[in-house]
Amino acid sequence: MRAYADMHCDTLMKAFFEGEERLFEGQGMQSISNMIKAGQLLQFFAVFFIPELDEETKKQAGFTREIPSDDEYYSELKSILYSQVEKHSDSIAIALSAEDVRKNKAAGKASAMLTLEDGRFLNGSLDKLRSVYDDGVRAIGLTWNGENCLGYPNSADKSIMEKGLKTFGFEAVEEMNRLGILVDVSHLSDGGFFDVAKTCKKPFIASHSSCRVLTDHQRNLTDEMIKIIASKGGVAGVNFAPEFVNIGEGDPKSKAEFIASHVLHMYKVGGEDIIALGTDFDGIHGDIEIKHPEEMDLLFDILSKKGLSSSVLDKFASENVMRVLESI
Repeated sequence: MRAYADMHCDTLMKAFFEGEERLFEGQGMQSISNMIKAGQLLQFFAVFFIPELDEETKKQAGFTREIPSDDEYYSELKSILYSQVEKHSDSIAIALSAEDVRKNKAAGKASAMLTLEDGRFLNGSLDKLRSVYDDGVRAIGLTWNGENCLGYPNSADKSIMEKGLKTFGFEAVEEMNRLGILVDVSHLSDGGFFDVAKTCKKPFIASHSSCRVLTDHQRNLTDEMIKIIASKGGVAGVNFAPEFVNIGEGDPKSKAEFIASHVLHMYKVGGEDIIALGTDFDGIHGDIEIKHPEEMDLLFDILSKKGLSSSVLDKFASENVMRVLESI
């Protein structure tokens, strides 16, 4: 098994609805026990802020409890991560930096890093941004699929897709650079992406986005975006969701071969230093061939057979993410 870093999962949300022990026990796609069994190096655990939903949608999504205020929800998910890591401290530890990841690895431990998905939580406050940094947050997805205080989301509506960062969005990117928080453009509008590219002084990431030229979805990256992220020294984590990687199939499927095609396209367009993993485990659904960390070798085997050298696979697995963490 090749140790790897994964820049996005929604497992904390699952634990919120299913119980704190869900984070460890291994039910679902990702868990601490799954990480340990697979020898995984690092997992970014996202706090995904749930949008307002009608009761029927909540029921279909399996949301079995009331969703509290963003502040209460964030506090609980952060507590779930930190308490479960502490409970299982013989095999996993929190990481706040690349150096922490290395130290944890030397001690025989996996690493967990806290991130945010949807900067709406900041509510226009740089003080709140500084507070989440103090809590251990090291990457923030500026938007999800709705407008917020930072800017506008990816959208099938071209008029929305063209909109960029708001005033607070520019301020937040500059402060994230100063503090040492990765700017994450997954879910952001195209206009927002280019504003980040112009504003961000440090490498930035697309934590869980694939290639738009292969799968025409607004959540994916264009070749121009891939080149820009690469030129800035950033990384892009290929997403495993069927709708983001499906190639030429009537019914969306997430086949390992499709995922490999997206990795190889990113490699061709942006070079060996941009490619990374952003599975979106526990946030995706459908016909998915790689559903657990222990199945990740299937992807590495395909990429090896398609010509990626061991050194490039090492970069894809973890070294590129580690390099970006060093940069902040």
